Amino acid sequence: ARWCKPGRTIFNSYGPTEATVVATASVVEPDKPVTIGGPIPNYTAYVCDDALNLLERGIEGELLIGGPGVAKGYLKRDELTAEKFVANPFGLGHADPILYRSGDAVVMDETGNINFRGRIDDQVKIRGFRVELGEIEAKLTDLAGVSQAAVVLRAVDGIDELVAFLTSDKGIELDAKTMRGELRANLPAYMVPGRYEILETLPKLPSGKVNRNLLKKAELKAAAPVEEQEEPRTETEATLLDAAKRTLPPQAVPFDADFFTDLGGHSLLAARFVSAVRETPRLASITLQDVYNLRNLRAIAGHLDGKADAAGPARDLSFEPPPFLRRFLCGLAQAIALPFILGLMTAQWLGVFVSYMLLTDPDASLLSEIVALLGVYLCINLATILISIAGKWLLLGRTRPGRYPLWGTYYFRWWLAQHLIALCHVKWFQASPIMRLYLSAMGAKIGEDAIISEVDAGAIDLVSIGAGASLGTKLKLANVRVVGNEMIVGRIDIGADAYVGTSCVIEDGCVIGAGAELKDLTSVPAGTEIGAHEIWDGSPARKVGEVDESELPAQATASPGRRTLHTFVYTLLLLVIPPLGLLPIFPAFWVFDRMDSWLDIVDRTYYLAAIPLFAWPTSFALVILTVGFIALVRWAVLPRVKEGVYSIHSWFYVRKWAVALTTEVTLETLSSLFATIYMRTWYRLMGAGIGKDSEISTNLSGRYDIVDIGDKCFIADEVVLGDEDIRRGWMTLASVKTGSRVFIGNDGVVPPGANIPTGALIGIKSKPPANELMSEGDTWFGSPPIKLPVRQKFDGGGANWTYEPPWWKKAMRAIFEAVHISLPTMLYITFGTWAVQWFGQTILDRHYGAFVFYFIASSVIISVAMTAVVIGIKWATMGRYQPQVQPMWSFWAMRTEAVAVMYWGLAGRVFLDHLRGTPFLPWTLRLFGAKFGKGVYMDMTDITEFDCVTVGDYCALNSLCALQTHLYEDRVMKVGNVNLGKGVTVGAGSTVLYDTQVGDFAQL
Repeated sequence: ARWCKPGRTIFNSYGPTEATVVATASVVEPDKPVTIGGPIPNYTAYVCDDALNLLERGIEGELLIGGPGVAKGYLKRDELTAEKFVANPFGLGHADPILYRSGDAVVMDETGNINFRGRIDDQVKIRGFRVELGEIEAKLTDLAGVSQAAVVLRAVDGIDELVAFLTSDKGIELDAKTMRGELRANLPAYMVPGRYEILETLPKLPSGKVNRNLLKKAELKAAAPVEEQEEPRTETEATLLDAAKRTLPPQAVPFDADFFTDLGGHSLLAARFVSAVRETPRLASITLQDVYNLRNLRAIAGHLDGKADAAGPARDLSFEPPPFLRRFLCGLAQAIALPFILGLMTAQWLGVFVSYMLLTDPDASLLSEIVALLGVYLCINLATILISIAGKWLLLGRTRPGRYPLWGTYYFRWWLAQHLIALCHVKWFQASPIMRLYLSAMGAKIGEDAIISEVDAGAIDLVSIGAGASLGTKLKLANVRVVGNEMIVGRIDIGADAYVGTSCVIEDGCVIGAGAELKDLTSVPAGTEIGAHEIWDGSPARKVGEVDESELPAQATASPGRRTLHTFVYTLLLLVIPPLGLLPIFPAFWVFDRMDSWLDIVDRTYYLAAIPLFAWPTSFALVILTVGFIALVRWAVLPRVKEGVYSIHSWFYVRKWAVALTTEVTLETLSSLFATIYMRTWYRLMGAGIGKDSEISTNLSGRYDIVDIGDKCFIADEVVLGDEDIRRGWMTLASVKTGSRVFIGNDGVVPPGANIPTGALIGIKSKPPANELMSEGDTWFGSPPIKLPVRQKFDGGGANWTYEPPWWKKAMRAIFEAVHISLPTMLYITFGTWAVQWFGQTILDRHYGAFVFYFIASSVIISVAMTAVVIGIKWATMGRYQPQVQPMWSFWAMRTEAVAVMYWGLAGRVFLDHLRGTPFLPWTLRLFGAKFGKGVYMDMTDITEFDCVTVGDYCALNSLCALQTHLYEDRVMKVGNVNLGKGVTVGAGSTVLYDTQVGDFAQL
């Protein structure tokens, strides 16, 4: 005030050197807060969060500056330039294309003036909270005897921890226990440093500021307790205390302290704590749910003591390994059968190449050729269905419940029958009367009006499904499973009008009563009996209520004539749609046939060598044609999907089913499109609401109009998003919406009508709670869902690498993914053309015996060669995987996604899936870098970062389980090891997450 005089105006200006000194200014007035004002003319200023979202007034964020004075970057410091000078995300064609991230924390007040709060560099995130280090330092310097204080965030034994560095007043001895106690009275628990280092002086920069970088590297003294430790009352409390001491930051651990809010735990530390406790066999039953629900060591100890008393002594789960000779003889028999299986599989696409040679005339039109080849493909599909049915009955007859030796004779017969069944596209029949007919032909007992979606069964003829029952998608009927050295086979009975939700697992010996209900993501263990009209939920399943029959609608009905007509229509659609899925491919046949004639004068060796060069642009064109074909069918057959309740006997239901089938069929040839930058564009073309820069990698099956995904979301692989709910013959469709920056993990299930708020995270194989229970930024995990109070978060190196990549990174990814999307189709065309050139003459000469031999040999060679290509790509692009953290927009993440897509969509489809249940699958995966012991049984292929997987001797990995070595929260890829000990059994549908160690002979 003393400087303000009449006629004198005082300005307070602000601006970093990177913006040419001055960027904002304000007029300083007496008795008013001093601010840095607003941007000067021709400049702009934005207040944003970490991911460059604009913040409302009153919320602290980072100041971004635009204007003519903003520099181009730092000389010879490209990485820092990319981090600090970012593309303007607030509109195209803006006058300020580049913004400078100042690193200054500011708040814009209600008048539009900007208040300076300090450096963001002085802010850190710990336990999910943003912490201002200066605030902690101020509280420390207020303590008696403290002269100077500096606080840094350091990783101590792999755990983020606040460390306070202090100097004392002369003659004063500082006591860590006293300081900690006083700080806890004035600061939240997560802001109280865990360690206190007393120094003579604090290191300084030439500017006089504390040199925090030196403090982050300074050697720490041996940790000493800063508080007296309460003594445990029981042996269990002592064990839990030891696990907590090994897991949490150094501190006294009160037994009634909250694991998360008081002790500094988060999701990763909770998992480590549980693992440490499980090292004590008596307490191996502890779960993450126990930690999240009970929250303190005393309550957890009491709960575990109760469970241990009820469970009795631990069972001995060890077993004698199967004899080597038995495994050798089974493998020998499988090796003899595999060429025929591969031949039947390859015939489904290579047979079309062969038929083109036999049935087309050089002068025939493209249309006539298409008609002929559609008929051939139809016959191939019908033959495959008949082979799967006949093969099952000839090889196995009716499956007998019991326990059989692994690798024994009965196991081999079951294995061969299952692999013949797998050749049939059973998924195409889902939720139609044809599914009932097919499963009945396989020996299952199916009641009238039962709706059966996608189902995977170990022994379908031991399954009974009552009339009016409704089985949701991704159902695993695990009534054949391998445990240790045995194959266990049993029955499953599902009563009339029962309802089974999405992604459930039901093991052998289970009975689901009439009218009972299983919620989504429910796992029913072997031998469970669920009473009539009971509701069960969770993994493992527990009874949670009773079905209120008064609220159920009457069963949807239809006349016999309508049922017959619908069955005829479904049959016709199944005959017509799968061949139509090949339409985009037929032009390639025609082009290559004409090219063969035109280049007849060229040496055949040069011609055959050049085929990949011609096939690659052709395959890219086929991808575009296929996507366009699906969109055309969608808008022609089902122009609008609305929320509502529809009878399964309605024509709307039939039309929606037809669109879903078309998508399913055609995407089988386009699986490489998933998880790419092009997926969101295609879904927008199909009518779905996909926000800016959202990532999606799942099939919406005709529900496009009722899906609305916010900006910058991440929907991972195999998520079920708003799947239709079918009960008592009525299909309910309800919209699914998400806010921005929502993450839904692999195999998550989001029910129809769900509204996921901004910033929420739904974990892997998890489902959200009711809408009213969710808030912005929540984290929910498991089934039933548990709210995680704190989870570990990663920033991935800044928004440029996660949520706000510059344009050149998007362009680079688009080009890179265009190449690997088209690679599988190119290989099919190339190998198909080479194969026909090899054995084509035997067809023309009518040497059918030689043709069959060459065809089967070609099938084996093609399958092995395509897998070898993927193995080569893995080693050439990724080398050896190691645990690490990589942001989504790094080239490393792009490369590994390409390898994963080709592994599943190419190597898995043509070869690895057919090796399931044989000794040869672990051998092959060793070539990818995975480490397998001897005698491993594998009925799964879901492995990605191969080198991070170690599987011990004689493990059993059952159907549809997964060894998940990475997760993608916060758009940051975290990769870790999975280690299974000797004799471990992983049950059907189970997922083992990264950084997991499973002990010998454990059963999951």
